[in-house]
Amino acid sequence: MENFKHVVKHRLIVSVVYFLIVLLLIVLSATFGRNSGFPSFAQGFGEGFGTGIGAIMVFFIAKYAGALKSEDKLKALYIEETDERLQYIQAKAGSRGINISIACLALAMLIANYFNPIVFLTLLGATMFVTLVKLGLKIYYNKTV
Repeated sequence: MENFKHVVKHRLIVSVVYFLIVLLLIVLSATFGRNSGFPSFAQGFGEGFGTGIGAIMVFFIAKYAGALKSEDKLKALYIEETDERLQYIQAKAGSRGINISIACLALAMLIANYFNPIVFLTLLGATMFVTLVKLGLKIYYNKTV
């Protein structure tokens, strides 16, 4: 269980860093983005998307922090993550690699929002596509397994 505790601590740190990066991008967009010359749609979408990602990260931060504070919650999280059926579904959907890809694409999209609206929209499309593929695979394997 001590090994898993270290894994959860690492996830908590990564979640906090990712949240702070997204928060910084939202603040920069709100502060300097209004007069940047980019379409307001791209800027507004970037700020809204960043806010949504930030909310998701707050959820994970709370989940991991709660698990580290309570041995029962840590054990429940361990059981949830070591469930063989869930592991099989995640392996089939390529969960870890796709999650990293989605996170990197989303972050690149938020950064590109400040430089080029065409790149922003391209990365938005790629992010949505990869997310929909993951969701589709998860639904498919959840029903067939």
